[in-house]
Order: sequence, then C-alpha cells, then structure tokens
Amino acid sequence: MLKKIYHISAEDGAATEMYEIDAREAVAKFPKEWSDTPWPKSKDADKQKDAVPAAVEPKAPFEAKSKGSGWWAIFDADGVQVGKNMREPDAVTFNAMSDDDKLEYVKAEVAES
Repeated sequence: MLKKIYHISAEDGAATEMYEIDAREAVAKFPKEWSDTPWPKSKDADKQKDAVPAAVEPKAPFEAKSKGSGWWAIFDADGVQVGKNMREPDAVTFNAMSDDDKLEYVKAEVAES
C-alpha cells in the first residue's frame, strides 16, 4: 500500500509531496526530516512560533521522583516535570544536593530544553 509522506524543503520551508517505497522506515529513522503530515510554510511557522507562550519558570523545592519502569524525573513544587528523564542513581544524587545546588541544576536543565 502506498502512503503519502512529505519532505521539508530547506530553501523556502515548503513541503514536498512524495510517495514511498517504505515511508514508515523514513519517518521512523528521520523524524525531523520526514513527516506523515505536511509542514507549514515558513511564514506560517513564524506566526505559530510567536503564538507559543513563554515557558513557565519552575518553582522550588525540587525533588526527583520515580516515574516507573526504572525512570525518574525532577518535579517542581507544582508537580510539573523539569528537564529530561534520568535513572535512579542520578535521582538519588540530585535529591542529596542542597537546595541551591538543585536550583542551579534545574536552571541548566531548563536552558538545555
């Protein structure tokens, strides 16, 4: 079964429609380059970028908690995850830090995002 997929054109940001030999593999291996849906044109993308609200500043205190399946994450006072997932040894180390060190760590995590 042929499936329509799209490839982003770097020059103008427009999507190029293509048909696949195996589109599933292209989309799975290169998700930033291929998509099941067309990308917006570059001027539409600029409008959408402006519409995104600014990120909310995480609130102390911070604590690393288990998310299950061996993954942990840092959560702020509102219960919002801050940064990427981590494994238990990193979470234990984070929880042993002072509040000032936790704040610096969280700031670095947010800056990476």
